[in-house]
Amino acid sequence: MKGVTKSGIPISWYRDLQDVPKEYSFYLAHEFFDVLPVHKFQKTPHGWREVLIDIDPQVSDKLRFVLAPCATPAEAFIQCDETRDHVEVCPDAGVIIQELSQRISLTGGAALIADYGHDGTKTDTFRGFCGHRLHDVLIAPGTADLTADVDFSYLSRMSQGKVASLGPIKQQTFLRNMGIDVRLKVLLDKSDEPSLRQQLLQGYDMLMNPTKMGERFNFFALIPHQRLHGRNHQMNACQSKPSPSPVAGFGELAWR
Repeated sequence: MKGVTKSGIPISWYRDLQDVPKEYSFYLAHEFFDVLPVHKFQKTPHGWREVLIDIDPQVSDKLRFVLAPCATPAEAFIQCDETRDHVEVCPDAGVIIQELSQRISLTGGAALIADYGHDGTKTDTFRGFCGHRLHDVLIAPGTADLTADVDFSYLSRMSQGKVASLGPIKQQTFLRNMGIDVRLKVLLDKSDEPSLRQQLLQGYDMLMNPTKMGERFNFFALIPHQRLHGRNHQMNACQSKPSPSPVAGFGELAWR
């Protein structure tokens, strides 16, 4: 589907990434990967067993979690050196990352992913939300938003070395690297209205406070290898190899 914004900029909607033209592009995924379906696994004395959903034999209209009686095909997604006793794997995320990595390696551009997640350390994160409150995922299916934290270490592996991966880093660090403190100061200096200043400070606190969004959200990027180690980068006087080129948001902000 195609359209035009009020300012005259043409825009297009696509139902599938495969339908997007393979051209130099920047891909932004904000709270996208955390809603993709996951497979859950529990380590048992008999090996990994997938966590499935069944009808409770005692209550016919109630669902329950059960362990598969034997290995299932999805077990192939678990790393052979996995040390956790409970893991969640998202094959759909892997397919999308592979497609993005292939596109970026061939045509350039980059991908920026902002989401709830971890670097391969968390276990059971599958949960539901209804009306901004936690909701039992097995009660009233279809009435709540379901989510599972993104395993960024898995996304990095799925890039298969075709591109460079950066992060994950906490939102607090990313925004500070992007200059949020300087931006806040400029806006406060230009504002004489107390209510607006209060609104700015409250917004900053929501984004940066570690107990709020500052450490809940993570940023992760895919970029071409040559973006980090291009031939034209300046040599460090003490090095025989070019210094990595900084990437906005993933390196400390430096003023010159």
